[in-house]
Amino acid sequence: MIRFPRLIMASVHFCLLCTLLSLPIAQGNQDGHPLAVPEVVRIYKGESDPDNFGVWKMNIEWRANFTNSYKPEKVAYDVEIFHTERMTLVHDETIEVNNPSTTYQWSWTSPIPLQCTSHSVRLRFRDHTRTSDWTPLYTLHGEDAHVMSTNMIYPQNPVVLVNDSIVFCCILTPENVRNFTSSSFTLRISNHTYVTRPIQYSSISPSSGFDITCNGSGSTAFTGHAPDVRNFMCETRDLTSVECHWSLGRSTGLAYNIKYIEYSVNGRNCSGTNICSDICTCVLADGIDKGVVNWTLTAKNALGKKIISDVADPKHRVRLKAPVLEDPIFVYKRSATLQWKWNAMKSRSFPLICEVEVNGQTVEGTFSGTSLESLVLPDLQPFTNYTARVRCGSLEHFYEWGDWSNPTTFITKEDIPQPIDVWVQVLGEQTCVIWKNPTVSQSHGIITGYELLLGSSKTKSEAISKSATEHFHKFSSGVVDFISVSAKNSAGYSPPSSVIIPSLFSDSDIKTSAINETHHHDGFYMFWEPSPIATCGYVVDWVPTFRTELCAVKWKKMPPGVLNASISSDFEEGRRYTLSVYACTSGAAHLLQRREGYVKELSPSGQVQNLTAVQHGPDVVLSWEEVPNDKQRGFIQGYTISYKPFKEQKDVNQNTSVKTHRLNLPPGTYLFKVVAFTSAGKGDPSDITLTVEIQIDQIIISITTALVILTCAFIAITILCYRKREWLKSALYPEIPKPRLSETWFTEVQQCPVFDKMLTAESEALMITKPELYPQVVQEVTKDQELTALKSKDPPQTESCKNTWETQTIPSLITNLSYIKAPCPVIENPTYNLTMALPSDANQVSNYRPQIQSPSDEIQPCQVRSVHMDSMDYQPQPLEPLTDLQINSVEFEYLLHSKI
Repeated sequence: MIRFPRLIMASVHFCLLCTLLSLPIAQGNQDGHPLAVPEVVRIYKGESDPDNFGVWKMNIEWRANFTNSYKPEKVAYDVEIFHTERMTLVHDETIEVNNPSTTYQWSWTSPIPLQCTSHSVRLRFRDHTRTSDWTPLYTLHGEDAHVMSTNMIYPQNPVVLVNDSIVFCCILTPENVRNFTSSSFTLRISNHTYVTRPIQYSSISPSSGFDITCNGSGSTAFTGHAPDVRNFMCETRDLTSVECHWSLGRSTGLAYNIKYIEYSVNGRNCSGTNICSDICTCVLADGIDKGVVNWTLTAKNALGKKIISDVADPKHRVRLKAPVLEDPIFVYKRSATLQWKWNAMKSRSFPLICEVEVNGQTVEGTFSGTSLESLVLPDLQPFTNYTARVRCGSLEHFYEWGDWSNPTTFITKEDIPQPIDVWVQVLGEQTCVIWKNPTVSQSHGIITGYELLLGSSKTKSEAISKSATEHFHKFSSGVVDFISVSAKNSAGYSPPSSVIIPSLFSDSDIKTSAINETHHHDGFYMFWEPSPIATCGYVVDWVPTFRTELCAVKWKKMPPGVLNASISSDFEEGRRYTLSVYACTSGAAHLLQRREGYVKELSPSGQVQNLTAVQHGPDVVLSWEEVPNDKQRGFIQGYTISYKPFKEQKDVNQNTSVKTHRLNLPPGTYLFKVVAFTSAGKGDPSDITLTVEIQIDQIIISITTALVILTCAFIAITILCYRKREWLKSALYPEIPKPRLSETWFTEVQQCPVFDKMLTAESEALMITKPELYPQVVQEVTKDQELTALKSKDPPQTESCKNTWETQTIPSLITNLSYIKAPCPVIENPTYNLTMALPSDANQVSNYRPQIQSPSDEIQPCQVRSVHMDSMDYQPQPLEPLTDLQINSVEFEYLLHSKI
């Protein structure tokens, strides 16, 4: 009993061991079973190539040969592709299939067209690390497998995206294979095929494309872009169908023959839109009651495709087509009714809103209603041409106005004319009433005539009819007090326009002023001060100044409060116009301002009139009259006078502002010219010839007059000089002051013999009668009593130059011309030094002459060196040599009085 559990346990362990040992044996049996080789069904090109341009995609179909006992959860296949002739492996790949089945399909895109060479394919099944055997090689033959009669390049005329790469191949004939060289086709992949390296085109090709050649054969590559569509939107135009439209963005850049783009909306082909230029349209026969719809546009060409979408409710996208507008039936004076039809719109219960354009202007306000087909145009003008058109839109969900309808034209009926514009002109004894021809908008029809009513306080009123072409009426001033004018047409008469005729229309107190400048090249600018009597505004009229025709006035009426006006009319350059401003009152118009001017001044076209030249003595007086008014053509600013003798060429020009001029000219024959000028230039000259002659009586009168004037002047000067003689004497000949000696004359001087002058009888008497005048001389004469100086040849000299005179008595001194002992001072003189050497006897006196001694000479003891004068007016004069004793008594007396 005890061993039984042990036996059971041993049996269990044995069974487990047997099981574990049996597992490797079973696995070994399963691994030893070979995997089934797949069966290739077919190999073919991926796309049809009717033009033999080139195909790059290769498709392979095969079946899996699995037994019922073996079905793997995950299926994989190994694929290898070779260039057949040289068995060059060009692609290998393991394909994993997530959904196991019995038939499989796989595609491969070759880097070169499949026509370039034959391709061989083989497959095998893979289960983790286990693989089946390879299938046999299945070959897709290329063009090189055939005997080529000519060289061939693939692809032929390809279309390539910009910046994409492409490889070309050249298949050669057997004859051309030998010695083949090319700068483009450098790689050999089979016995007859050469390929290029990848070629990249970075820009859009020209219309002729990019060419590549090989031994006489060639191909052209075109580059461009995939389609680019924008602004895709769908709407309804007739409340029945949906119209989708889009615009093209970037151009594909492809030539016309390959520009073809396929468009489709929601999978439905939009035929006829493949070559649209800017805006493309596609119509879908869908109803508009489906609510919100999603529309998808697909655009595709050889280089790619683009898909865009739009979502909306068609009832919220209503843009109606144009209605068909009919000729209006109900047309009146100031209104008309328009009618139209909706040929394309089937719904008659859709609420609409419409607007109308009349003569190019949109009428304010809109017209609404269900299935709107008519409307009434109010506020029209009578007898007026109108052109109208209509467009409509959705009233409940307005999206956009529809297209304009066709235009329709109509004419409203006639109505009575508006009041016409009337004015009056008074010229002397004649008065003219003028009215303007009404415009089309004022006439309200065809004017057939005018009716005038002339009223007067003296006579009965008179009615006058005028034709439609007459616009004025003349009558004598003072006969009519007022006049009214009415225009008439087929509808009746206009309200009358009245004007009161004043007794004197122009106010003589108003002075005419000049308009020197204009603010417009073709008119005038007028302004005026406000007038309290202007109850109905102002009137500006204008008329040529120098034209006297009646009824030639034109005018312009201004409303109250307007104080300026720009007057533009058919003004002529060089013609003066008179412009007047009137205040419009309840009675006659009142003149406020009158001015004259030119829109543009020109040089005068005429000459000055009646030029005359008259001689008055030596003067010539020129006179002339004004240039005729109608030939002035501007304000005359002055005159230029030119004259010259006949034998001379140069003119003398002078300007003047008056019409007379005086010239003083010498005798001769002269040609005078006078020309007027304005701000624009000079006119034509007027000339006259005059001979200036000498007149004797005028000369005698002139000479006599001059002599009388000179005589009177001489007498006046003489009288003046006589009365002012003392002043003239002192001014012209002042008294010369007498010279005198200074105080130092007799002080501290040495005594030396000096020869003074010979004494005359008068000097002697003076010395005797007035000894106080000569104290030194009297003293010396008294002491000695005898004059001994004449006895010696030389004057006595001592070392001290004693102050003695060696004379005898004074009479002997005077009689015998003796020497006189006198002081001999040294007199300073700034101009010269004088040395006087006294003679030793009287016989030498007559021959004595003063000598000029230079500063370097030795000064003798008894010399007069210089003279010092106190008089400021006195100037020492050079000494003249003395003649034979010409020193007389007068000189001696003068010397004594001035020195002492």
